[in-house]
Amino acid sequence: MIYCDYAATSPMSNLALDVYQEVAKGYFGNASSLHDIGGKAKDILENSRTMIAKLLDTEAREIVFTSGGTESNLLAVDTLLRTSHLKEKKHIITTKVEHSSLYYYMNELAHQPNVDVTFLSVDHNGQIRLSDLEKALQPNTCLVSIQHVNGETGIIQPIKEIGQRLQKHNIPFHSDMIQSFGKIDIKQLIPLVDCLTISSHKIFGPKGVGAIYFSNKLSLKAHPVSTNHEHGLRPGTVNVPGIAGFAAAASETINNLDQNQDHVEYIRDLFIQKLKTEGIPLQPIVSVKQCPSIVGCISDFVQGDYVMLEYNRQGIAISTSSACSIGASEVPMSIQPFITDYDEGNRFVRFSFSHQTTEKDIYKIMEASKRIFNRIKEERQGYDEEVNG
Repeated sequence: MIYCDYAATSPMSNLALDVYQEVAKGYFGNASSLHDIGGKAKDILENSRTMIAKLLDTEAREIVFTSGGTESNLLAVDTLLRTSHLKEKKHIITTKVEHSSLYYYMNELAHQPNVDVTFLSVDHNGQIRLSDLEKALQPNTCLVSIQHVNGETGIIQPIKEIGQRLQKHNIPFHSDMIQSFGKIDIKQLIPLVDCLTISSHKIFGPKGVGAIYFSNKLSLKAHPVSTNHEHGLRPGTVNVPGIAGFAAAASETINNLDQNQDHVEYIRDLFIQKLKTEGIPLQPIVSVKQCPSIVGCISDFVQGDYVMLEYNRQGIAISTSSACSIGASEVPMSIQPFITDYDEGNRFVRFSFSHQTTEKDIYKIMEASKRIFNRIKEERQGYDEEVNG
């Protein structure tokens, strides 16, 4: 099987798996327990926290571990709203192209009587207009939440410019960096956000683990469920083996970031070039600024779910959209700037690559693509002849 769905998840690296197993077996204590076994688990937890903090150029006390990307996003927004001292109706600004975990939660918040939510649209490049952000700001705006990299298209939002504007207004800024962490350099963006979220299983770590960076400039209020976990911000026993595996995977990924990014950029360019030269009827979504690991494509004439199944039969794993959006009937908001109608949106598929994707994989994908679309064309031609004949 050729795996091209790294935006959905990744396999655990050998290092992450070894660390996970060692900690699960030898340091199984509850990190909140006061005995020596618990103390050893606590040491592993705090060492892992320090490792993640160093990778982000932050302090260890600014890192909160969670059960994954979705919880990270929801807990981040919930904590920042709870921290707001506004007594009047709270106003949030986000976008229509957020990950489903945030978009649907923001929709739910918008129906609450004490919360108002503005959903920014994006332009023909899939990016928000900074002028729209400025116009949307209100005296009671207490939070802006805008993702860094979109999981369907790879479009990169102008986080630096957004952060600079919000700092002038002293408005807390959260960014979902789950698709960008470990894929592109985010260190220079850290001073421009107050909060960001990341996930382990996107970067070859174990599933069920994520993290939030909360700037120490924030005065955070504890979770309403009385707890002593994660600085009082999160209930639930901490997953020490998973966190240790996450820290190992993150260190390995970030330490090889430049080399991996160069390789993935080459793979992406080769893929797009071969689609054109081989005459494959898949049109890649190309914009001004994209993460190289994600290539969304529109099929010329076949629905995306059918194309995905055909690739699967050829031993190639791709996706029709974000894994968290599978089953949703609507066309993802993120691809709407690049399509003309609903039917075109239903012809969307996504290829996503990593440093493990090889040049040989791309050539095999092209050969499989020719077989798939040639057969589809033959079937369509035979059907048309039967109907018209």
